[in-house]
Amino acid sequence: MPHRAEYWTATVFRTHGELYAEILEGLKPAGRVEARGIRRILTRAGVPPRGRVLDIACGIGRHIVPLAASGYRAVGCDFSSLYLRRAKSYANELGLDDDRIRFYRTDYRRIDRTLRRAHESPFDAAMSIFTSMGHYGEAGDLTTLAAVRRVVRPGGIFVMEMSNRDWIMRNFRDSGVMRSSGDLEIFETRRFDLSRSVSEAKWTYYRGKGRRKATLLTVNVSVRLYSLHELKSLFERAGWEYVRSYGGVGVAGPATLDTNRLVVVARRPRS
Repeated sequence: MPHRAEYWTATVFRTHGELYAEILEGLKPAGRVEARGIRRILTRAGVPPRGRVLDIACGIGRHIVPLAASGYRAVGCDFSSLYLRRAKSYANELGLDDDRIRFYRTDYRRIDRTLRRAHESPFDAAMSIFTSMGHYGEAGDLTTLAAVRRVVRPGGIFVMEMSNRDWIMRNFRDSGVMRSSGDLEIFETRRFDLSRSVSEAKWTYYRGKGRRKATLLTVNVSVRLYSLHELKSLFERAGWEYVRSYGGVGVAGPATLDTNRLVVVARRPRS
């Protein structure tokens, strides 16, 4: 039988996850600031100060660990064992035990099965930050939103943050660079498929400087992006009630054409 190619998420976050982890580690200080913005959103939505909060794609714990340190009872999930080990180490550094934060390896499209097997009680809030969804297309996002709804209590909320499709269309750039605090660079070339609202990119990883720069990896990445009205509709189709939008986790006002990030808050119906 022909070999089935590995999907890009497995390549980026698992097979070569240690490379992208260098980018994420450099974003930890920003993650602590963003966690304060997320806390304001949770408070405004009525989540209690010691409420149960779930991060469905926590990565190395940049947001969920600071939230746990601020008092929430937290659970972080990810499908990368490497990232979960780093998240657990981060929690340990802050003196957080299993009563304050726990971690589970799972694909977020099946997160309800994992958390039910672990006997985790329903959450007051769930979140997905840093364009962690859109990786498996619209069908995958509908499946995920339905799965998360089953582990959030009636009246609980979902906070989703991602790139704002409308802003990207107005400010589209066909290339960009991500850099770690060391000598890793990820050069990205992009195109946008308007027919599917999908950002298609090629990521090329480099290590070193000048003539010593070496190519480490090339991978094609595709992400379904949404306008506010599309994301609102997606939540409603998955059984959620739209509450409000923000132009970012640290932005008090709603998303607009001038905000490059898009945050949607939705609530699980009480009945």
